[in-house]
Amino acid sequence: MDSITISVLIALVGCFVGLAGWLSKRDGKIAGDAEWRGGVNAKLDVIVGIKSDVAQLSTTVQGHGERLTAVEASAKQAHLRLDRIEGSERR
Repeated sequence: MDSITISVLIALVGCFVGLAGWLSKRDGKIAGDAEWRGGVNAKLDVIVGIKSDVAQLSTTVQGHGERLTAVEASAKQAHLRLDRIEGSERR
């Protein structure tokens, strides 16, 4: 009976050691996955920030394009007026 009791105790200790090892590996894997996800989330935040910056730049460039068109039209009108003034002075 003593050898059976010792065998059962050894089996139980082995079971607990195996279970502790499995739990330790599982916790390490969860921590590694959490670190990886944190890195991915940080990269995604950077990408989203860049996308937002590009959208703002696009809006700014569009506004500059509209202002440039207005300046070109104004310069064209000024040149026409100058040409008329020069034409009247030549006579």
